[in-house]
Amino acid sequence: MTQLDANSSSSSALNLITPQWPCPPNIVAYTTTRSGGASVGDFAGLNVGSHVGDDLLMVKANRSLLPYSDKITWLEQVHSNRVVSLPSVDTTADAAYSTSTSHFCAVMTADCVPILLCDDQGQEVAAVHAGWKGLDSKIIANAVARFTFPASKLMAWIGPAISGCCYEVDVDLANKFKHVENAVSMSANKGKFLLNLPLIAQTQLIEAGVTNVTQSNLCTYSDEQRFYSHRRATHQHKRTTGRIVSVIGIR
Repeated sequence: MTQLDANSSSSSALNLITPQWPCPPNIVAYTTTRSGGASVGDFAGLNVGSHVGDDLLMVKANRSLLPYSDKITWLEQVHSNRVVSLPSVDTTADAAYSTSTSHFCAVMTADCVPILLCDDQGQEVAAVHAGWKGLDSKIIANAVARFTFPASKLMAWIGPAISGCCYEVDVDLANKFKHVENAVSMSANKGKFLLNLPLIAQTQLIEAGVTNVTQSNLCTYSDEQRFYSHRRATHQHKRTTGRIVSVIGIR
């Protein structure tokens, strides 16, 4: 089980999710929920997204509450397949890799799939933001390739994301992943399909050689109390919503 340490007395108040996976004891990994924090309105809670229209002072205050907040590198995520090795001046990417105890990897999500990776010796870590665009452009394979450890020595945790039963897409998007077994199913709405992004992520991890994969089985869309969801906000005719963050680092 991941150890958070006593770095932040606010950890329990924030209701952090710690992956239930067999990682080495020196690995720090967690995902935030919307519990705690200073944001209000559509961002109510612990919004850590500085790009969604929230008061930046609130976002800064929220980020400061996170365990090991001073070590986190925040990416400028653009739905690409680019991975950066930390430390890096260029943070425009959708995955980060690190071997440094001073530089933690982090990805923000609000329906897309967050993936945390580490090796079984606790020497290398990565965090991946995988929406359908990232999955389609093989960002997971790119992140796995960054490790010096063989993929067979890696483990992955797939964090909270929109579940297959909640993610309705059109035929063009469904066709991009029709080759992935059980990833696409029929929707009750004519001409629409349901797409299982966490399953696609797991399949791509296994194809990349990472067989030790743990699913959180947590749905951002259906659990409004704990998670922000871009799609749910759209369905509720809201302008925008906040972001949670998944963090991994080496102590």
